[in-house]
Amino acid sequence: MAGSSTVAFPVAEENSGSLTGHILAQGWTETARERSTSTVRVVIVMVIALIVLVTISVLVVLLANDALSSVTG
Repeated sequence: MAGSSTVAFPVAEENSGSLTGHILAQGWTETARERSTSTVRVVIVMVIALIVLVTISVLVVLLANDALSSVTG
């Protein structure tokens, strides 16, 4: 087979055609400290979001209860 050329395909992640595969193929490394900082940040944001949602829910329940009490007398 003289004159035939071979084709080298990229790694499977990059060859998948997805944006995620392309990003994963870039090879960005993340140190343990960066991963830990990122995890702490996510946990803090999730706790704040949970507190806000609970506060809003309590206010809605209290206001609805007050409104229903005034309607029913």
